[in-house]
Formats: sequence, structure tokens, C-alpha cells
Amino acid sequence: MGSAERLALSIGFVAALALRVAFFSGFSGNYDTASYEEVARTVRGGGDPWSTDRYNYSPVWAGVLVGLRRVADAAGVSLATAVGALLFASDVAAAAVLWRLGGGGSAGARAALLFFANPVSILVSSHHRAFDGLALLLLLAALLAFRREPLGTGSVTAALAGSLLVKHVAAFHPLLFVRTRRGRTPRRQPGRENRGPVAEGEDPRRRGLPAAAVAAVYAVFAVSFLPFLGAWPAIRRNVLLYGGLGGLYGTDALLLVPGVPFWVPRVLFVAAALGAVVVLLRRRIETARASLLLFLVTLVFLPGIGRQYFVWPIALGALFPGAGYAVYTVVATAALVAISGLAPSLAHLPGWYGVWWAALLWLLLEARRGSHSDRARDFA
Repeated sequence: MGSAERLALSIGFVAALALRVAFFSGFSGNYDTASYEEVARTVRGGGDPWSTDRYNYSPVWAGVLVGLRRVADAAGVSLATAVGALLFASDVAAAAVLWRLGGGGSAGARAALLFFANPVSILVSSHHRAFDGLALLLLLAALLAFRREPLGTGSVTAALAGSLLVKHVAAFHPLLFVRTRRGRTPRRQPGRENRGPVAEGEDPRRRGLPAAAVAAVYAVFAVSFLPFLGAWPAIRRNVLLYGGLGGLYGTDALLLVPGVPFWVPRVLFVAAALGAVVVLLRRRIETARASLLLFLVTLVFLPGIGRQYFVWPIALGALFPGAGYAVYTVVATAALVAISGLAPSLAHLPGWYGVWWAALLWLLLEARRGSHSDRARDFA
């Protein structure tokens, strides 16, 4: 890494840090942080978090909120500030993991900066205080452990289970780590030994997780609810059947057609996600890139939406930058500015469906890039 590049990267990280601090300091609270307060108060009083109808996750995040409430009380700050500090640290850690996944050096630093300076990540974590990034950090940790210790299962399984326990945004992603029978010895490109993401076309799933380990990830998530079986109706309603804001985004538009049942967009979403997993496994796409593609499929077929969902593909996209990543970042940032009311005078910024079209474009561009790589390998 030359001195000029090192200087440019350093300036970029300092600017991103300053921007994150500015949004962090200017935060005044929102619906989600009010929900955090209510959940923490309810759990500390002996209740279950789902009784508030403001909680849609496993019990783990409620426990984290209770712990953060104690920390906030001891430090004399608000719970929103404590949550923000945790999310800030999470994004710093995610940038560090991306540096390792990106191969270290200048390539890794560029990937880390693309994420850390990304306005979508900054707005979701520092301004909105949504904790999706914490679950994504654990997914990134699983990818790093999978690459570094392909013969092990413990660390990968634990990271994947932790990701789902925090927030099940990557509910289908553990399936991408399963061991497959098909595979071939990877061919490293010169200079790539032990560096960077596995090259496209290599198949680390030849040493992937056994099916039992993947099943254990989902079992841990399910078992976490066992102490709260008395709250099953609320858990079913608020966790298993939760679908974000309906009627505004994605396949929920099908409900505008007379006679289409309510369940159709939900079934279509699950079918699309599972179908994508099957295709990605059969094509032996490297797991980090497969995870990015699965997030894009998820965003395209979701039957509901929340502004925090926009951050899902941002970290992994930093490992595979291109036109799709750039367009999506611009559109999602503009939509977040509009939806959050940060620029009320700008009436023509894109809304929910602007992000949907940007995600679809990115998915098509990534699929096209992948098909070109496949053809190149066929003629190699």
C-alpha cells in the first residue's frame, strides 16, 4: 500500500467516523428506542417482551436491553445512548472483520471503508438505532471462521446461531454453509494464497457444515423460546408471522389484485428464498457472495419492509463492489433521508419502491457477473 493510498484511506475513515459521531450525537429518540425502553421495563418487571406488541425477536435481544438498561443507569445516560454505543462498536467490529475477509492490506481496507463510510449503514445504526448490524456482524464472523477453519464446525455454528438469536434477518443463510457432495479442489489465483474472499468458482462447502450442525443453528433459536411457552400466542403473532410494514413494498402488491389471498406473498417469499439457496449451492458460489445474493433475493421478494432492512446487503456488498452496489447505496440513502424526514423540502426522493427497484437491479447485475464467471471457467 503506497503512502498516497494510505493517506486517502485514513482520511476516509476519519471522515466516516466524524459523520457517525455527528449522527450519534444528534439523535433524539424514535419509535424503536421507545420500544426498547418499554421492553426493558417489562422484562425487568417479570413480564415477557412479546406482551408489549413491540417485540419481534428471540428473548436474547430483550436480555441485552435489560443489561444495557443497567449500564445506562450506572453511567447516567439514556438507554438509547447505550444501544447506540453498542451499535457503534458493532459497526467498528464489522469493518475489522471485512478487512480480514477482504484479504487485509489495501484491498481489505477498501472493503472496510466502503462499509464504514456507507451512508445506509450510518443512518440505520447511528440515526435510526436499529440493531440489524449486530446480527450482520455475527454473520460476517461466521463467514470469516468458515474461511479460516473450514474443517471446524463449532465457531461457525456458534456465530450463525448468535446471529439468529440477536435478530433473524439471516434466517435462510445457515443453509448456505451446509456441506454438499458436489465440489472440486479450489484453484487459487497467484498472490491470493490465504488472502481475501475465496475466489469465485471455488467451493468451500466441500468442507462445509454437516447437516446436523446447520440443524443445530435453528434448534438453538427454537430452544431459546422454551422458557416462554406460556406466551406462545404472542410469540407466534409477533415473531413467526411478523412481516414488517405490509402493503407498501415488494410482493405485497399482489394483494391489490382482487381475489389474491393474504398468504400468497408470504409463501412466494419463502419459496423464492429456499429456491435461491438451492441454486446457489448447486452453482457452488463462494459463500460470502452467495450470502450477498440471498440478501438481495430476500429484499426483492419480501412481503413487507422496514427502513432498517435497507442495510442488510451493505456489508457483504463492500466485498463485491460494482455498479449495483453504488446505485443501491444512492437510492437507499435517498429513501432513508425521505422516510426519516431528514430533508422534508425534498419531495421527490425515492420511497420504498425505489429501493425495491435498486435491489432488483443489483441482483440482476450480480447474477450476470456470476454467469460470465461461470462461462469463463467452462472455457478455461
